This record gives sequence, C-alpha cells and structure tokens, in this order.
Amino acid sequence: MPAIVKLSDLNLSAPVQIPFGFTGVEEKYARAIVRDRIRSQWPEQKRPTQSVYCICLTGTVAVAYPNTFSPVIYIGEGDAYARLSRHVDWLVPLLMSVPQLGVEIRLLESVRRNNRSLYRHIEADLIDWFSSDYGALPWFNRQQESGKKGAYEYKRDARKLLNTMIGVGAGRRYLWAIQPTKNNATFDAYSKGTSA
Repeated sequence: MPAIVKLSDLNLSAPVQIPFGFTGVEEKYARAIVRDRIRSQWPEQKRPTQSVYCICLTGTVAVAYPNTFSPVIYIGEGDAYARLSRHVDWLVPLLMSVPQLGVEIRLLESVRRNNRSLYRHIEADLIDWFSSDYGALPWFNRQQESGKKGAYEYKRDARKLLNTMIGVGAGRRYLWAIQPTKNNATFDAYSKGTSA
C-alpha cells in the first residue's frame, strides 16, 4: 500500500506575481526586469531544494490544450529559485509576444521529515494529473515522470491543496486560449506534449 501524504507535509507559499505588459523593451533588459521581480518577491524557504513549482499565465490569456484551456505552462521540481533564473530565457519571449501577459509562480515545499525525495513524486503526480485533465503535458514540460508517479496517496485536504497548483483558479476568466504556430521556436515542445 502506498504511503500517505498529509497536508502537514506540504507548505504552499503565496504566488510570486510577475506582471509584465511592457512594449519596446529589448529582450536583455526584459530578462533583467523579470529576474529582479522574481528576486524581490521570493519567499523564505526552509527546504528550497525540495520544491515543486508551477509557472502559470496571468491575465486573460490561457493555453489551448486538447481537452480544455489552462494557465499552467510548466511544472518543475528542485531549487525553484535557481531554475527560474534559467527559465527566464524562454519565459521572456512569450511575455514579450502577448501584450499585458504576466506569470505567477505557485511554489510548494515538501516539509515531510526524513523524506528528501517526496517532492519528486509530487511533481510526477502533478504532471500526471495535469496530463489526464488537459490531454497534454504543460507547454514547456518535455516528459512525463512516469517512474515516480503513483508512489503516494494523498489525504483529501493535501490533494485539494495540490489541485490548486495546477487548477485554473477560482474567479479567473480567460478571453483567449493560445498555442504556438509551427514557425514558433516553442512549437516542438508544445506539440510533443499534446501528443503525449
């Protein structure tokens, strides 16, 4: 029988908000702006290397997935702060392409004692649940984490909290659902995920 994950094993931070909406800014300066906004809002973490995070679009634009639309574009794990510094390279071109688009980072720490790998299993389960609900991987994810999914069961309140990581969000209204075209550098990542 799989081990049980309780709500007390999880610590969800307030989302890091990165409104963008700039036009006429060179990409190198836009990267600096985004990195600065991440740095200025980043929460204190007890176990930063045991994080799971979701990058979601904000504003009135979501992503068109096969089953329905979602603001989620990436689910990751590990040292989220360090990894986001590298993600800026693919985030900024997207933010610059769609006026008034922003992103938020939903950040969760695995705080279960004596279990340094739980966060990897949580990420695998989130990707699996997302893929089942939306019919695809999140836009910038390249693969399922099949070897790590399903190792744990989640108490109802823990599962509800995790669902907020990948959900649309209460009261959010989207007017557009986008996808990259074939001449977009991110098309291969998107199309690979939709045929998963």
